[in-house]
Amino acid sequence: MSGGGVFEARREMGCTPEDLLRWLPEALGDLYPETSLTLDNQRLLIAEPPRIRMDGTNLKSRKIALLMIPVLELVITFDESFSAGQIESILGRFDLYTRRGGG
Repeated sequence: MSGGGVFEARREMGCTPEDLLRWLPEALGDLYPETSLTLDNQRLLIAEPPRIRMDGTNLKSRKIALLMIPVLELVITFDESFSAGQIESILGRFDLYTRRGGG
């Protein structure tokens, strides 16, 4: 928790900005219209005022054998209207919809 009751979560994601934009409506559900997203200083989603703010930076891709994996660092900030339980639930859903595994 930082000052004013605002909570911040960080994620390092193996996806492109386009992937993230495609996943967000399902990952956030009813909160999607209340979310702003800025990637590399470019505003891609605008909610005024946002209850959830996402700020991302594209990092250098990682290479594993012949596979190149994009890396996106994302900071998710929740306003003080959310309880700890709500934030945990929102992040749980977000992680479920955005983590991709092989198999």
